[in-house]
Amino acid sequence: MDDVQSGKLETLKAYGDYFANLGPETVEHLHHHVTPDYSFTDPFNTINGPDRVCAYLDKMFRDTENPQFIVTHHAVDNDLGFLRWRFTARISVLGNWDVTGMSAVTFSDDGTRISSHVDHWDSGMAFYARIPVLGWFIRRLAARMAVS
Repeated sequence: MDDVQSGKLETLKAYGDYFANLGPETVEHLHHHVTPDYSFTDPFNTINGPDRVCAYLDKMFRDTENPQFIVTHHAVDNDLGFLRWRFTARISVLGNWDVTGMSAVTFSDDGTRISSHVDHWDSGMAFYARIPVLGWFIRRLAARMAVS
């Protein structure tokens, strides 16, 4: 691995550590890891700007109990970084939530900050299928589509 890729891996690890150690008092530290034009996308949102992402993360702490990210893997391939993670929390409507996902991030030109973050996880089974009436329909549809 050359020096540029090593630097990106260190940037990615620091960014992953930010999420692994995230708490209400550390949300604003996001600014240390991202560019001013940073964008964040998950299955429900696309949010532009670190201030708006910090507001989103603050809301997560208000809307859930004991949210925690556990980053299990880091990888860098040229201009992309990948984090594999597990998120757990208690959500009032859904109960205990345990989701495994992957994030693809892009780096600033110098590789020292993150410029975009896109989360990939199964919102159908992890979220929608747990909503009472909608969940019944999604689980039934998934069963019909499954290979026996």
